[in-house]
Amino acid sequence: MSRVPAAGANGFRAESAEFRELWAAHPVRTCATHTRAYRHPAVGPLTLTDELLTLPDDPGQRVVIYHAEPGSPSAAALRLLATAAGDGPVTVPPRRT
Repeated sequence: MSRVPAAGANGFRAESAEFRELWAAHPVRTCATHTRAYRHPAVGPLTLTDELLTLPDDPGQRVVIYHAEPGSPSAAALRLLATAAGDGPVTVPPRRT
C-alpha cells in the first residue's frame, strides 16, 4: 500500500467512528477482471475489460461492468454505439458472404 492512501485512511480513522467501524469490518469483496476481444456487427473489433462484482446483499446476483481503455479504438467504437443508441436502433451492415 502506498503511503498516501494509508495516511488518508489513518486520518479518517482518527476523525470518524463510522469509518473506523467500516475499516475494521473490511467489507471488501473480490472482483474478477478479464480482458477479451469481441466483434460487434456495427463497429467491428472491440477489446473490453470486464469486472464481475458480487452483490453482498443478493446472493447469486452479480453486476458485470465493461469498459475500454481510454483513448483506444475500442473506446471510440463504444462512443459511436452510445451515440447511435441515442438515435434509436443501431443499424447493422449486411454480412458479406
